[in-house]
Amino acid sequence: MTEYLRDGVRLDPPVGDRDHVRGPATAPVTLVEYGDYECPYCGRAHPVVGELRERLGDRLRFVFRHFPLDSVHPRARHAAEAAEAAGAQDRFWEMHDLLYENQEDLGDEALRRYAAEVGLDLERFEEDLAERWHAPRVREDRLGGERSGVEGTPAFFVNGVRHEGNLDRESLLAAVEDAMSSSGASSRRRRPAPPPDPLDEVCSERRGVNTRTLRKVVQIAVEIAREGREGRKIGTLCVVGDSKEVIKHSRPLILDPLAGHPDEKKHLDDQDARETFKEIAQLDGAFIVSDEGVVLSAARYLDAVSESLDVPLGLGSRHMAAASISKQTGAVAVAVSESSVVRMFDDGELVSEIIPEIWMLSGYGTYPDGTFGRSTRSDVTVRNLED
Repeated sequence: MTEYLRDGVRLDPPVGDRDHVRGPATAPVTLVEYGDYECPYCGRAHPVVGELRERLGDRLRFVFRHFPLDSVHPRARHAAEAAEAAGAQDRFWEMHDLLYENQEDLGDEALRRYAAEVGLDLERFEEDLAERWHAPRVREDRLGGERSGVEGTPAFFVNGVRHEGNLDRESLLAAVEDAMSSSGASSRRRRPAPPPDPLDEVCSERRGVNTRTLRKVVQIAVEIAREGREGRKIGTLCVVGDSKEVIKHSRPLILDPLAGHPDEKKHLDDQDARETFKEIAQLDGAFIVSDEGVVLSAARYLDAVSESLDVPLGLGSRHMAAASISKQTGAVAVAVSESSVVRMFDDGELVSEIIPEIWMLSGYGTYPDGTFGRSTRSDVTVRNLED
């Protein structure tokens, strides 16, 4: 896949005095990484960044910010606080390197061992960890990443602009050299046009629902499929559009956890609402989402039995309900399975599958038999099952 910098997705806040930096401030290119010390993909990217720094020397400034994924990496935040405790004693980068070199061992004893190895005052280090003095700094990094559109790790920004695509050495090098060319430091590469977004076809106007809302629901579904909740995979179902008819074909399984809350607090544009959505997804039942992006109800049983459904063998009751509700109403259903696959149903048919694997080193291509397209980005693979 050709690498590119996506316009409009920019770093917030910009690099400043608070950041951990390797390389001179005069470097023409600044590479910022949002990372998680327990993330295996970050572990693979760590030596790649080291090679870039060695190859480019003073032409590259590297900045690391914390983005612990607590739901899937329970030790990542504690490790980030350990790195900050080392940073308080001017040993951040030494600890940073050790943590990535020893990702499989991030327990308390291991952290104390690493602290001793880099020459820290152990009493001060242990007090910092016990009192969690550096938790606000880690939280601040994480919130900044969310404002910058970060959803998974590693996430890189080149001169303040989000880098999309592969994360092997040559791909990152191409992005950095492109930025150098833009700044006048190199003339080797020009910025190519970005490839088409694979979700554009899936969330098209012909679905008959608000494409912006459908896209947001799909993105949240992908996050749920990829991250799970509290260390385990979960399944859920979201029904988008034609809300009055959907409500007629459903009933509450339990007391609705969203009942009584104002619409502005349940809109998918609100980050708190999105996080609440993910938490409630652990309950049985379906979400009903209006065309305008308001989550009207949760934990609903869909009572919409239909015939002549086009559903592959082997899919369970959640997918049958999704297909049925999309057949009997004008809604589109998005189902998340415990196997971490997101499937979309429209008019009683399975129309797409989204596999939220982080294929960092894979490329762009199509299946040779022509049955569906496969477009790979940093965190999703979309299979369009329609002609």
